[in-house]
Amino acid sequence: SGLLGMSGISSDMRTLEESEAPEARAAIDVFVYRIGRELGSLAAALGGLDAIVFTAGIGENSRSLRARVCRDAAWLGVELDAAANERNGPRISTAGSRVSAWAIPTNEELMIARHTQALLGALLLDDLQAFEHRAGRGRRHRGAEHERTRLVLDEVHDLLGAGDEAADRREG
Repeated sequence: SGLLGMSGISSDMRTLEESEAPEARAAIDVFVYRIGRELGSLAAALGGLDAIVFTAGIGENSRSLRARVCRDAAWLGVELDAAANERNGPRISTAGSRVSAWAIPTNEELMIARHTQALLGALLLDDLQAFEHRAGRGRRHRGAEHERTRLVLDEVHDLLGAGDEAADRREG
């Protein structure tokens, strides 16, 4: 299954789009078909669609795939703005399109880092609070373990920035 399984060539859409092999074309055709099938299923379940959003590597970078998906979704009310699609959007549908279409850049690594920060921060904060509870909240020396936990928590926060749940819990 997947692009590599279907094509026998690659899982990378760029490679398949550059290939003239019939297997590459077939893999892309099936990929586009499956997207259309899922859009139809979602439209039926939701009673219509407001927008289609293309993200991540293929959605952000494959103009031809976006064009094919939007063309096939014309029955839903999608009208592709070819020039906007060539510019990679962000909006790639016409102003009059009943269903808007968007190409939105994503930073998957940043999202993973933020989720990791929240998890680590929460775990470290829980450890710190448990240690503080065991040691008492007085002015006693809290020891090296407490200081290491506090430093790691601060480093995670400094590395990835504010706005995470752990920072909110630490400050609250």
